[in-house]
Amino acid sequence: MKRHNLEVIIGWLDALRRRDLQALRSALDPAIVWQGVREDLSCHGPNEVVAGLVAARDEGYDIDALELIPAPGHVVVGVRRAELRKIDGTPLHGEIYNVFAIDDGTITGIEDYAERDVALAAAGLVPG
Repeated sequence: MKRHNLEVIIGWLDALRRRDLQALRSALDPAIVWQGVREDLSCHGPNEVVAGLVAARDEGYDIDALELIPAPGHVVVGVRRAELRKIDGTPLHGEIYNVFAIDDGTITGIEDYAERDVALAAAGLVPG
């Protein structure tokens, strides 16, 4: 199952790269919520989630590293960029982690974390 979840995210990232909005939306559960690093930062529903991700992608910043960590029912996506120091006032240390919840090939939730260990724990993995 972990491999299948990883393939879901790889396909979804490819759709983001190609700016295939229909493919992005169709991979998301209709009730999806993307919870940002702060409680007041969230997107609800496929349209808001896709709009937020496409806007972030269109900023055109470079990425130093991308880490994909599969887990049962989840994939942790770590993005590193040296100049990533804060999001809306929340301090970051050059990285951010998105924990994707996946059920039967559908992305059902996304949560952002500033720290790798916290993201891994949220995905049910023991930091190591």
